[in-house]
Parts: sequence; C-alpha cells; structure tokens
Amino acid sequence: MTNGHIPEEDLELYALGSLPEGDSAAVQAHASACTACASKLSEALGRAALLALSVPQQTPPPAAKEKLFARIAAAREVRPSGTGMAQQAKRPARPWWNWVLVPASLALALICLLLSWQNRKLVDELQSARLAALSMERDKQRFEELARILASPDTVTVKLVGTDDAPRATGFVKYNGRLGVVLYSAEQLPSLPAQKTYQMWLVPTNGAPISAGIFQSEDSVHGLLSAQVPANATPKAFAVTVEPAGGVPQPSGPKVLLGAS
Repeated sequence: MTNGHIPEEDLELYALGSLPEGDSAAVQAHASACTACASKLSEALGRAALLALSVPQQTPPPAAKEKLFARIAAAREVRPSGTGMAQQAKRPARPWWNWVLVPASLALALICLLLSWQNRKLVDELQSARLAALSMERDKQRFEELARILASPDTVTVKLVGTDDAPRATGFVKYNGRLGVVLYSAEQLPSLPAQKTYQMWLVPTNGAPISAGIFQSEDSVHGLLSAQVPANATPKAFAVTVEPAGGVPQPSGPKVLLGAS
C-alpha cells in the first residue's frame, strides 16, 4: 500500500490478470471499500480490455476446449469437500463497482432535485413578475384615465365642508357629468365603529340622491376615491353621510360633509 492506497502498478497487473492470487484478493478487498482505488481499478480494467481488443484474434486448437474441461473436472475432484461448504457459507463480498455507482447515483439524484427546485423557483419568479407587470399596467391605465378626467373642461370641482357632526372635516369632489364619473377625497373625518361606514351622495336637481360609493376615513387619505354614476346627471349638491356597514340605497344618517355645486 502507498499512503493507504493500492500502487498503480498493482492495479495494472490486476487488470492484466498477472497479479498473484493472494495479492489479487487484497486488491479486491481494498477496492470494495475505497472509492478512489475502485475508480482507478475501473480505468485500468478499461485499458486492459482495449488492449485485448487490439491484439489479433486467433482460433484455439479444437482440442483446447476438451483439455480445459478436463482440468476443471480434475480440480473439482481433488478439492477438499469442506472447502466448498466454507465458501458457500462465506458471505459474498459486495462488488467494488457498487462503491462507484451508488455515490454517482446519489449525486445525480441531488443534481436533479436541485435543478427541479431551481426551475420551480424560476417559474414562480416569472409568474410574480407577470402579475406585477399586469398590476403596474392597470395602475398606469387608471392614472391616465384620472388625469384625462381631471384635465377635461367638462369636469367641475365642488368643495366639501364639515357640518356640526364633523366640524374639522374637509374635502372636494371632481365631477364629470358627460362620463358619469365622481372623484372625491375627504380629510379629518372621525374614525367609525366597525358597523358604520361613510357614504358619498350625488344630490341631483331632480330625483332622489345617487350613491357614489362607501369608504372609511383612512381610505381617502391614500388617494382619490372614484365612483361611476349615471351620465349627464345635473348635481345640486354632494354630501357624505354616516350609514350602516355596506351602505344603504338612500341616505338615512347624519351628514358630515356637504358641498353645493
């Protein structure tokens, strides 16, 4: 042994079948437990096989087969009877190549698992990117629509002021009758209990008030709220009332913001 491994020349002699029987058994035993030597032994056996194929093949004499079988029969007759039983009882050694194939199979399985995980992660990232792009596109379209409505000469602005129920509250409404769009914002409205909500109303010159959506005090702080109402309605005023959660068909609660158009 050299540094705990089989010398290169012994591996080559084993592959050529030129190593003594005792040394061959030692090589087999060591290679079954040492992956490095097993790999080198596999390479040596491959070179020996190529070398054997490179030699011109010759047909053996017709009597060679009979002589070979006669030697095998004679060896069986002289072998002690206990030897066969001992060999049968001896546990067969695991082939040395198992020590090469098993780690290689495990490594391949780990690589496949890693590639599968990376592929799944990439798919999830692409899906998240698509959803983010769609959300950005919707926001862009909404902002462009809001900008178009705000810049339209048909859009009128109505200032909202707080009533006695919310004296500090303020707000405004941007209304486009041609498009039937109400944009509004409110500030400093008191917070409401869970069973209550604020509701915006368009009060037309003729007919009953028209709901323009429900909201909470913190909603309008984050930007303009919007609602679609019947087009070409002529407003007399806009009002915000306190109503039950979910809103009502017609105003029933106290007014907190009011503005005449």
